[in-house]
Amino acid sequence: MVSQALSVPATPTFTIASHRRIPSQLAFSHRNPCTIASSFHSPYGSSSQIGLSSKTHGFRLKLDEKSTHDVGTSYGVIEAKTGNPPITPAIMTPGGALDLSSVLFRNRIIFIGQPVNSQVAQRVISQLVTLATIDPDADILMYINCPGGSTYSVLAIYDCMSWIKPKVGTVCFGVAASQGTLLLAGGEKGMRYSMPNARIMINQPQCGFGGHVEDVRRLVNESVQSRYKMEKMFSAFTGQALEKVQEYTERDSFLSVSEALELGLIDGVLETEY
Repeated sequence: MVSQALSVPATPTFTIASHRRIPSQLAFSHRNPCTIASSFHSPYGSSSQIGLSSKTHGFRLKLDEKSTHDVGTSYGVIEAKTGNPPITPAIMTPGGALDLSSVLFRNRIIFIGQPVNSQVAQRVISQLVTLATIDPDADILMYINCPGGSTYSVLAIYDCMSWIKPKVGTVCFGVAASQGTLLLAGGEKGMRYSMPNARIMINQPQCGFGGHVEDVRRLVNESVQSRYKMEKMFSAFTGQALEKVQEYTERDSFLSVSEALELGLIDGVLETEY
């Protein structure tokens, strides 16, 4: 009896469940039915697959003991412990649950949604080479929402796009600026598209150097060579004369999708409702 009286009450647990609506337009190449579910196991045991409009599985959330004792009259904020991991969405497939990036990769889709540096270039090149090895005859689709990045890294991605056998189509979402536009225009001819509300910008490479005069002179010469190379590439991608391309790259030139289509940076515009 004494031991029972001194026993500490069990820490209360709460179950959190979230609603997630999936737009009807979301579809993949095989159009298999898919569901979204939490990657955590349900505390209520196993259950059937979750429908698209139903709740995800709940998970047990341990609360700080002090916070639960103060809730009664002070209306203090209940804070979760930092040890709770984030929920990772999973796509239910006939072969089991897969994370979102794996599903996109299996459907030969690559996203570039950040400035391109060496790490981004390594990831994209690895995906391109892997997809080309898996099926050298199937096309690859690259979605671009990129404000620019390293010229060397962008040229490395473009070299890989040109080297592998599969055709690489490009689609611009949001913005493709500076070196990001080079990737957009460097896609397979006839497979370069943009969303109607996207913006496309071309310019000359930027540089900011300091140090010894001789070092600065060499770096400036390298930047001049990079600018000339990019202008020749844009001329080849668009079919425009080099002098006309240089008129656009002299300063930051922001283009609408219709202007980019007229210039030859893209081949078409994907229509939406607005």
